Amino acid sequence: MPLLPIQTDAAPAAIGPYSQAVVAGGFVFCSGQIAMDPATGALVEGDV
Repeated sequence: MPLLPIQTDAAPAAIGPYSQAVVAGGFVFCSGQIAMDPATGALVEGDV
């Protein structure tokens, strides 16, 4: 099954060696995202 890595400049760059998402077999698998302010790099506190 072919894997199509997805990456966009509209989201913060991945810190580790992984893609922001991968398309495989008709599914989109999204990687996790920490609560980080992309402008400052600071962690955002609070609940959703």
